[in-house]
Amino acid sequence: MKQLTHLGALMTVLCLAACGGEGADIAPTDTAMSSKQLKDLTADDVQSTCDALKARVKLSKEDTCEYLGLIAAPALGKSCSTLKDECLAAPEESTEGQAADASCMPPTDQRAGCTATVAEYEVCLIAQTDVIRALTCDSTLSALEAAPPACEALARKCPQLIPEGEDEGGQGTDNP
Repeated sequence: MKQLTHLGALMTVLCLAACGGEGADIAPTDTAMSSKQLKDLTADDVQSTCDALKARVKLSKEDTCEYLGLIAAPALGKSCSTLKDECLAAPEESTEGQAADASCMPPTDQRAGCTATVAEYEVCLIAQTDVIRALTCDSTLSALEAAPPACEALARKCPQLIPEGEDEGGQGTDNP
């Protein structure tokens, strides 16, 4: 389960890094859009939602590098600080041509049957962003093992996005 949780957090970081743009205006999601269920979103709905979320979920390069250092350190045998410094020193990669493909929403097939609203998804995504921003090289990976409390509604309504109540063996601990 830990690897699945860390993978989910990594996907969030990659999404957040691709989703935001420097200097993006903070624009709240349209009220009518906020009440739509994820399963009912069109491609235009996804685009407008992500456009509205850009500034609120944008990670700095330092946040991204610190997170990646924390995650990769055990596997690479280097310290988080060393990996963070290497990442910060690396030149920015061009995202030209990738921006059209970047989405802050899960793919359509993962949203199928998901009854959470856009507002519930946004609350969870912003909470996950805050968790990642709060990480330092002194943090432990256990900080990423549970979804933030703000994600409870999303986990309950869309278990394919955030598995609810799994233990390390991958067995559910929920009551049916």
